[in-house]
Amino acid sequence: MTTKKWTLTAVSALILTACGGGSDSSGNGEASGENVPQVTLNTVLSNKCGIEIPKSGVDVFVHNNAGDIIAEYVTNSAGALTVDWPSNARHITLTAENNIYYKDQPERIVHSTVDVEAGDLGVTYFRDDSNEEGCNCKQVEFPVQSLIADAPDSILYLGGNSYELMPLTSIPAIEWCDGAGPIDVQLVAADGQSSLAGSIDLSNQTQYTLGLSDFNHEGVAVDYVNPDNARYLYALSFEGWRNYSQNDLVFVYPTLTNKSYVWPAIYGQEYVGNKLAKTYNSARHLVTSEGTTSPILLWDPTNGFVDSVNALLAEISTGQAPYQYDFTSVGDVAMTHLTLSGDTDDGHAEWAIWGGASGSMPDLKLPSALDAKFDSLNLPNLRIGVRGYDSVKTLSEWRKLIAERNRMTEYQISVLDYQTNYMELTVFLED
Repeated sequence: MTTKKWTLTAVSALILTACGGGSDSSGNGEASGENVPQVTLNTVLSNKCGIEIPKSGVDVFVHNNAGDIIAEYVTNSAGALTVDWPSNARHITLTAENNIYYKDQPERIVHSTVDVEAGDLGVTYFRDDSNEEGCNCKQVEFPVQSLIADAPDSILYLGGNSYELMPLTSIPAIEWCDGAGPIDVQLVAADGQSSLAGSIDLSNQTQYTLGLSDFNHEGVAVDYVNPDNARYLYALSFEGWRNYSQNDLVFVYPTLTNKSYVWPAIYGQEYVGNKLAKTYNSARHLVTSEGTTSPILLWDPTNGFVDSVNALLAEISTGQAPYQYDFTSVGDVAMTHLTLSGDTDDGHAEWAIWGGASGSMPDLKLPSALDAKFDSLNLPNLRIGVRGYDSVKTLSEWRKLIAERNRMTEYQISVLDYQTNYMELTVFLED
């Protein structure tokens, strides 16, 4: 058996050949009112500039332990659902369409969660980049000749891009939406040893001439060693400013925001079976107003992760569900996901199945039409990822914290934001 065929067989045993499951009950999302445990969830749609509204009409499937669909619901006009969680309910799936990148080609998103307990399941987010309501998006130019004269050879960070301020630097221009709020700008000195930042309101403007007076927040250099010589090293805020480097200093701005973090990331390659796969691992740590962080240690793909992936795929290849998985050797893993995605005849499709650090994964069933979409993916790929928060808790405790964070407003910080590790491996199933 070739590696390609082995990999496809392994995936199909879990996802592609899963026939549509029947439903022995259906409902409109209303709870019975009896003394039966319930689950509550919300679905939200984010438009092009990040304005959020309730997303109605999201299909919700409840599965039993074997993965069969035993109930079907739809979120209401407020994007809400509260339903009974019967004793034989074990897993849940939400599905709807995103509109990302291609306005005429939607993306079908399927989000499954295994080993679910009754209670609040939090918020599931979808996107519609074709919806510009309330955004008032326009191109804004930023003449920088005055800034070049006052701060020659500095680096300007604007809208996620950087520009070296030299005499022949062209006028930067970005698309900006009023609905996204003020834009944060940064200026890193030519020697890379100091920086300034500011926040600019671009409402009803198509041109803004930048000057030194726009940068009134002094940067604090992040005091830590780039772990494992990470290829990318970001300093960011929850509100949106960022700067990045590989070896140079990166800065935070305590007077601009107290929600700053650093984010080193490494890309690599490892073999899964005989097939070369891409790897990605990163960490995210909060930064104090003094620029310090807790020690950062990136997870190593060769430290149990690849072995655990191979073990899971070997389980799947037997076709005998449920499939056992165990990623506890990697570190303090809180959750894992297995995500299948690829192109379809009318856009894109992605199915993510989330579980704990270890456990068993059933052969989840989908309605036949949805199942057929995944059975005919073009250029499919399989991503397996693990996420942790530097401590050990039960899966139900992690999920409760995630639900609580999803319901926070104004980018409040939760315990999940103090310190995060993530690692992912991607296998392309067609060459």
